[in-house]
Amino acid sequence: MSVQEEVRSVLASPLRETFLRALGSRLGFSARLIFTEGSQEGLEQARACNEMMIVIWAQFSGSGEVPGEGYPDEVFLPVLREKADAGGARHHLRYAVESALHSLSYRQAPEA
Repeated sequence: MSVQEEVRSVLASPLRETFLRALGSRLGFSARLIFTEGSQEGLEQARACNEMMIVIWAQFSGSGEVPGEGYPDEVFLPVLREKADAGGARHHLRYAVESALHSLSYRQAPEA
């Protein structure tokens, strides 16, 4: 299953909000780390992380069917990629998505 498919599956599941929280949190940590570096390139990356977090928080409102309530789930990840690429922050997005998905698989694992 591709990452795009995984994300769409999670967004259609009861784990939607848990995933969005984890994703936003990880991008927030990335932005904080970027700010400590203080470079011009870092500032662009931090702005991109901020733009991605705005998109993520909008997803909490809905599925993109009502104006102002996020994006349709099928375009959510492509929109995040576009925001990331605009600021050279694709690697921060990749880390956040992979880490958030991994945290969900940990939550779903049966207890030993």
